[in-house]
Amino acid sequence: MVDIHSHIVFGVDDGSKSLNQSIKYLDQLKKIGLKRVICTPHSKGGNIDKIVKVNENYSKLVKEAKKRGIELFLGNEILYSEKTIRLLERNRLRTLNDSDYILLEFKRSERMEIEHIIDILESLKEKGYKVILAHPELYVNYRNIENMYRIKDTGTLLQMDATSILRNKTNKKTYKFSKKLLEEKLIDIVASDSHCTKKRSYLPFKKAYKKIKRKYGKIYADILFKKNPSLLIGGTV
Repeated sequence: MVDIHSHIVFGVDDGSKSLNQSIKYLDQLKKIGLKRVICTPHSKGGNIDKIVKVNENYSKLVKEAKKRGIELFLGNEILYSEKTIRLLERNRLRTLNDSDYILLEFKRSERMEIEHIIDILESLKEKGYKVILAHPELYVNYRNIENMYRIKDTGTLLQMDATSILRNKTNKKTYKFSKKLLEEKLIDIVASDSHCTKKRSYLPFKKAYKKIKRKYGKIYADILFKKNPSLLIGGTV
């Protein structure tokens, strides 16, 4: 399995706060057998000082990961703004593992018209970026299947958080909509979105795989957790 959405780089966002905390969750990764992870620190404005800090802390973490047989890769979870395309073109925002793919999010309370969302996704596509929309099930104002089909029609991939399909890890509305998305086969990738805390760890990732495998079949589960995410790091399944 491959995790493409993780906040394990320490001291740069609302994820891990220290190297020791990150090491603790590297040990958790090793325990569950998850050996390939794309680190995706939050980013919006492309702050140079933050970029430098991310690079420094990521390099330290890579050394610790190698000791445990874990491969780390780097990207960003990009909060959309009007500057996003410009910052991507100036290499101030990272694609996933230097690929054409970007992990994009909107504010969870975002209220812009769906037509505007579609225009944004189309604009990114026209610039050559392949958009993966982070956790669409969490955007409370867009929770209907028609919206998701329209987003998918732009070529955008949908990434669900592992916790969203576990009833004891999320709220009723998120859980219900997540099931619908899976039933419609609209989800392309499941990721941990781990923030290296007890509440948001890597453990739900493996639990979600087992549940999706049981309810929606091994072929679909392997696509979500193995085949599609492996393509982002040049791997094969």
